[in-house]
Amino acid sequence: MRIRTIRPEFYQSESVGSMTWKARLVFINLWSYVEDNGVNLDNPRLFRGQCMPYDDSVLDDIEDAFAELEQCGSIIRYERDGKRLLFVPGFEKWQNIQRPGTCHYLPPDGWDKRGRKIIPDDSGQLQEHSCESPDDSGQLHDCSRSRSSSRSGKKEEENKFSSSKEITADCYHDSIEYAVTDRTIASEYANLDVTDAWNTFASRHYGENRTIADWTRLWKGWCQRRANMSGIPPSKRHIHTWQCEHVLQALGRDKETATPDQRACQMAKQLNKEENAK
Repeated sequence: MRIRTIRPEFYQSESVGSMTWKARLVFINLWSYVEDNGVNLDNPRLFRGQCMPYDDSVLDDIEDAFAELEQCGSIIRYERDGKRLLFVPGFEKWQNIQRPGTCHYLPPDGWDKRGRKIIPDDSGQLQEHSCESPDDSGQLHDCSRSRSSSRSGKKEEENKFSSSKEITADCYHDSIEYAVTDRTIASEYANLDVTDAWNTFASRHYGENRTIADWTRLWKGWCQRRANMSGIPPSKRHIHTWQCEHVLQALGRDKETATPDQRACQMAKQLNKEENAK
């Protein structure tokens, strides 16, 4: 079982509203049931054991819900390597999986290993759709944005993260600035669940467009407030000095022979520089 996010627009979706109550409940539980590429075994008994362990007589209801979800396009049921599998289309996009775990099963044909749609472009080459969005009925569909291998496409990708251009939270998540900020947050708050923090942050700011600088400021502030509310103190970085144990060990000295000479000061400076570079 895995921690997942439910976005507010899920409850307002007409397609979700047209589902039966049990199909809606099973659909929500499927997000935690499937692996990080949206796939798991098509096995109502296994699903019940993981998601509904206290409900002994719901296997027929789960099977009915699976059939209904397949009919409305919310899941795809298929076989691969002799195993019956199910897949949730658009799962990779909507759940914002920051650090995907090991996945044991591949999505159906036409989807890459992370669960992203693959379609042929005009030249017949396969292209990944990196974005999905809900249509008016609430169903997920692929938008027309795809990564181009041409030179102009690469330039477009570089300009995508221009400091003055407003982008979505998902685009910010793909930027270098986010990766740098993420490392800083992880070092400052080692016990903070950054993945869960991002999922709630992305849900809160869904549909908004901001500059990278604004996203960075909001993201850092969000994590700091979340850490404070959870009682997680900021980690204190060790500052090396001429008399700290790391410098003494590097120079083969002890506390009795510690001396603030040039060698000790240079060693402390070097160690601090290496720490900052991490």
